[in-house]
Amino acid sequence: MPNDEFAGQVALITGAGAGIGCATAVRLAEGGARVVLTDKHAGRLEEGVAAVAACDPEHEPVSHLLDIEKREDFDRVFDDVEKTLGPLRIFVWNTALNVQQPIFEYDPELFDRIAYANINNCWYACASAGRRMKAAGGGSIVLVGSVAPELGATEREAPYGMAKGASRALMYGLARAGGPDGVRCNEVIMGFVEGTRFADSRPDRVAEFAADTPLGRNATTRDIAEAIAFLSSDRAGFVTGEVMNVTGGLLAGL
Repeated sequence: MPNDEFAGQVALITGAGAGIGCATAVRLAEGGARVVLTDKHAGRLEEGVAAVAACDPEHEPVSHLLDIEKREDFDRVFDDVEKTLGPLRIFVWNTALNVQQPIFEYDPELFDRIAYANINNCWYACASAGRRMKAAGGGSIVLVGSVAPELGATEREAPYGMAKGASRALMYGLARAGGPDGVRCNEVIMGFVEGTRFADSRPDRVAEFAADTPLGRNATTRDIAEAIAFLSSDRAGFVTGEVMNVTGGLLAGL
């Protein structure tokens, strides 16, 4: 049921066509935000828009094709959003480029490509969003991270795991730099999340991953979306520079 938690706030989510991004777009729209969905794939983007529209027939979601490998896409989309909808108040960096290869045989050119998208352009997008929020009087940036840095999941996904460690360092810097102007920045980390492309491609391992968590189940995309919504809201008004662990206790004792 729609409420007014985010009424009047413009929220932009990357990778919003499916999975965590789509669930986040739906959750923020339920709270009254004016949601802007972005994704690289037109078909996926249409599905995300339909999901948001279904949760609130009166909501008119805005969508833009955006490839996180193309820096100019962020300039185009951010400029258009400000011009047509108003100041950006919530930015969720949800997208990541990830290709698995053995760490000792990883293709250097592919490594550079993934690092550029996940590190360089993550900084570029977040810095741009932060500047706009500062000018508008504040806002919230949420980075969707991973347990990869904690669990050493870099044996076959080195650039991805390294990028998630780098984005955490970025998060701390953004929180310090943005704080005086009311710009908060936090990170949400998770393990295996059902309803994502990663999980859908490994149906044989769902039970295995669930057994590793003290809660005895895997996260859903809605679980992650609720954490993002909290960090984006005034309920977290004094929370910045924090890593929210949404892993069902997977990291307990580490």
